[in-house]
Amino acid sequence: MSIAEQYQIIKALGDQKVRRFGDVYFVESKKDGSKGVLKHVRKSSASQIAAERLRQEACFTFNHEGLPQTLDFYESESEVLLVRAYATGLPLHTFWLALRKKERIPFLQDFVTKLIPLFATLKKEGVVHCDLKPGNILIEGDISDFRVHLIDFGLALRIHDREERKLLFPLGYAAPELLLHHLDLVDQRTDIFALGIIIWRLFAGKLPLVHPNPSIYTNIQLTHPLPDDTSLPRGLYAILRRMSSRHAFQMPPNKMDYEELRACLRGALNERYVSLTEVAEDLNRLPKPRFYQRISFR
Repeated sequence: MSIAEQYQIIKALGDQKVRRFGDVYFVESKKDGSKGVLKHVRKSSASQIAAERLRQEACFTFNHEGLPQTLDFYESESEVLLVRAYATGLPLHTFWLALRKKERIPFLQDFVTKLIPLFATLKKEGVVHCDLKPGNILIEGDISDFRVHLIDFGLALRIHDREERKLLFPLGYAAPELLLHHLDLVDQRTDIFALGIIIWRLFAGKLPLVHPNPSIYTNIQLTHPLPDDTSLPRGLYAILRRMSSRHAFQMPPNKMDYEELRACLRGALNERYVSLTEVAEDLNRLPKPRFYQRISFR
C-alpha cells in the first residue's frame, strides 16, 4: 500500500508558494487516525539537496517524547516522501512574542531545563542536530505547563558515522566548525553554540552580526565574538558568550595552516559549556523579575 493510500491529507502546512522543491502536509492515518506530517520532494536536478536532506531526516527517529519519530518513508524515481509523527506546538519565537517581559527569564530557565533530557538522549545516541533555530523548536502548552519538541533533523550528524556529505549549513546559527566543514569536530557543544545564538535573538529581536553581503557575513560570523546588547538582562550576556564561544581569527581561515586552524576550532569548542546542565545551572542563578510568581493549574 502506498503512502498516498495510507494517509488522508488534512491541510497544507507553511507557505507552499515559497517551497521550491516540495510540499509539507498535515495528514491523518486512515488505519488508526494518528496524526503526522508528510514531506514531499519532487526529484529534479535542482532538488537533489532537498531530497538528500529528506533521506537523512528519515534516518533520525527516536523513542523519546519531544524528539521526532519516522512513521513512513518512500522513494521512487520521481519523488521522495517522509511521514513523521505530528508534534503540536508553536515555534519558539512565536511563543516568545506572547510572553510578558517579566515572564521571559523564568520561561528561559524552564525551557533550557526541559531541553536537558532531549539533549541527553541525542548525546546517548551520538546525534548532533546541527540546525537548531527558533523554527525548529516547538513549544506545546503555556508558560505554566509546556513541553519542548525538536524537529527537522535534515542536517543532523551521527558522531561515529560522519561520512562525506555535501551539506550547506545556514549562516546565523551555525558554529564555525560547521561553516568551515570540519565535521569530525562536531559534538553537542555545536548545538549549545546555536542555542546561545537563539536566546540572544529572542531578547534582541534580531540575529547578531548580520551583513547583507554573504562573504562579509561569513567573515563576521567566524571572526567576531557575540556582541552584548542592551536588551539582554543582567548576567545573561556572559552565559551566552560562553555558549557561543568562537576563535577570533586574525586571517581568513582558508589561508591558515590546516592543523593550526583545527587547533583554533578545538580551543573555541573547549571554551564552551560541556553540557546543557551546566548552562541551566548558570541560568538558574539569574535573578527572577520582581513580582513574578509561578502559577500551575495542574
